[in-house]
Amino acid sequence: MYYDINDIRKLRKVLKLTQRQLAEISGLSQSYIAKIESGNIDPRYSRVQQIFKALESMKPISQQNAAAIMNNRLIWIYGDASIKEAVMVMHENSISQMPVFDREQRVVGSISEKSMVEAIGKGKGFRKLEEMKVSDVMEPPFPLVDEVAPIELIAKILTFYSAVLVTKMGKVIGIITRSDLLRA
Repeated sequence: MYYDINDIRKLRKVLKLTQRQLAEISGLSQSYIAKIESGNIDPRYSRVQQIFKALESMKPISQQNAAAIMNNRLIWIYGDASIKEAVMVMHENSISQMPVFDREQRVVGSISEKSMVEAIGKGKGFRKLEEMKVSDVMEPPFPLVDEVAPIELIAKILTFYSAVLVTKMGKVIGIITRSDLLRA
């Protein structure tokens, strides 16, 4: 979500916050908030970000969107990588699933511990599985939603899928898993 500095007062009032309360949750002084709202100061970009982050955190969950709860530390793998590489990446990052991209940075699938275990169960065996490519056992891609998608929509999607990829202008910028939603 994009805001203008002039939106600070409006958002604060919508959320029924005083300048003092906004100052407390943003870690800034009340007088600094007052100066920004009155236009008597041209704040640093980092301070404005701090204020908007604080305002976003105060929104009720029903007003939040995908960008507010996504994990922007997206871990992914190429489809032509080996399963052994995928296992290492997942283990090193303590994740159980990740999107699969092609060399043109397009989402082509997903891989999970579940898909790898299913491949072993189908008689592939672990040693043979390690030598296979991610594309040999990957599942369909996670659904894509725009960064402004409401939380309610994401919750409904996550009842059917284990993750949702968040996009901005068609580019994947983050991921939301069930645990991310529950932490929101």
